[in-house]
Amino acid sequence: MAGKSTSLASRAGKKRNANAPLAQDDNASQEWSTARPRTLVDHAVDAILAAASRGLILPGDRIAEPDLVARLGMSRVPIREALRILESQGIVTSEPYKGIRLMEISHQRLEQIIDVRIPLETLACRRAIEAGRNGAPQLTKLYQAVADMQTMMQRDDVYGFASADTAFHRTLCSFAHNPVLSNLWESIARQLTVIFGLSTMGKSMSDIIEEHQRLVNVFAEGDIAKISDEIEQHIRIQALDVDYETIIAQRRQQRSSAG
Repeated sequence: MAGKSTSLASRAGKKRNANAPLAQDDNASQEWSTARPRTLVDHAVDAILAAASRGLILPGDRIAEPDLVARLGMSRVPIREALRILESQGIVTSEPYKGIRLMEISHQRLEQIIDVRIPLETLACRRAIEAGRNGAPQLTKLYQAVADMQTMMQRDDVYGFASADTAFHRTLCSFAHNPVLSNLWESIARQLTVIFGLSTMGKSMSDIIEEHQRLVNVFAEGDIAKISDEIEQHIRIQALDVDYETIIAQRRQQRSSAG
């Protein structure tokens, strides 16, 4: 009798799985993401990030809600929520009597971000290589991210280019299959998008793409020591090979002259 019950349960389990094929795939959750409709808040976030990446809003600039309402054609509600989200991610700061301002980008700030990025991305590559996740499936995703950067370069889309650059590094970190690591990296992702956008004012997009192609090639080799060195070089070159403070000062001067 017990044997018969076990057999019935087994058949029932198989039937349920047959009706839910994704439940049989342990990797399904890594390939699928929940669809979510874009809201006015999402559009406001993108618009502010795009303006910051293109240097229309400069680090330290005051951001006034009425100006955003006029420029974006939205009510204050989604804009206020967008600013709240961006403040939680370090993109803007809010202080009494000073209002809301875009984050500062100084040499010290860049060093702080580097100190966080290098260990995270080095660990991600190490874990991926140790698990054999630096083969064709992973390289295809990285090559696609580089191709997206090339497309945005051809369109002269600075924000699109910066977003594709961010997506490249997000994808690289995802190969570690460590959600804690990915969440930590994600906490600075939008700050990186702004920095990547401003970097195109001091370095050609083609040079930036070449640096990413080299990083992919080293990752494919699977040598942990070499990828650790390449990550260090890639992140420091990208951050410190560009004089952001001079770029921002020049951009501010140009804006004043045009006004």
